[in-house]
Amino acid sequence: MKRLLLFAPFLLAAHAADSDHLAEGQWESLFQIESSSTDGKKQHQQTAPIYPPSRCVKGGETAPMAFFSHPEDPDCKTVSLKAEKGKIRLTRLCQSASNPMATIEAKGHYDPHHYSMTFLMWNMFDGVKIAVKGHITGSYQGLCPSQ
Repeated sequence: MKRLLLFAPFLLAAHAADSDHLAEGQWESLFQIESSSTDGKKQHQQTAPIYPPSRCVKGGETAPMAFFSHPEDPDCKTVSLKAEKGKIRLTRLCQSASNPMATIEAKGHYDPHHYSMTFLMWNMFDGVKIAVKGHITGSYQGLCPSQ
């Protein structure tokens, strides 16, 4: 018992370090476009939410840097990421054969079962700046379905 008490501070410290991780299991995201503009002129208001396919997060992906470095879109690449102590800031570049390069900047917060970020995406198309503002949220849904 005495040995257990001697190790208690180390066990508590290890648990506190892990509390910054996100839960292992099934995650669902929601993208909501709130507004868009062309050369600074507002185009439209909020759109219907977009639900990308849910994601099964394994043990090695629960650290914030690993969790948020995984882009939902295969045409996107994370170029800047800071995720620690419940706060997140990232920049992604996205480009496909049919679309010009777009930059996405997002910032927000997370806990083991939720995340929420505001984002700004912009690109230039035929000399016109297009900007889209929105919100991304994610929530833990439970264990991953068995394979």
